[in-house]
Amino acid sequence: MSAIEALRKSLSVSSEDASSEDKKKMAVEAITKILDALGRGVAPFGEWEQRCLGAAIIALRSSKFDEARSFARRAIWPEENRRNSGVARFPLRPGMLSLAELAHELETARKLPPRGKPRMVE
Repeated sequence: MSAIEALRKSLSVSSEDASSEDKKKMAVEAITKILDALGRGVAPFGEWEQRCLGAAIIALRSSKFDEARSFARRAIWPEENRRNSGVARFPLRPGMLSLAELAHELETARKLPPRGKPRMVE
């Protein structure tokens, strides 16, 4: 099994019954592992990966932890599963173009408190 296949497999654990805090940890861990792997050259780092990881960090900031993890995992999809139209909706974001910038943004997002649902005032 190649390193990228092992990474994909390690990130396939279900978060269905996890608490919100555990889902956040899983999302941060997934993004971190992918950034580290791309930094080691396990897979190429290009526009697809930039867009997916940027979308993952933005979802993390919004406390959409399952979505964040899903976007991050999309960054390491096999080439044959990638569709340019599918990732085109995630714009390239200034400050999220390099691995270092993405890692910095992840660290910032990781420290944010979870966003709660707005309460209705009676």
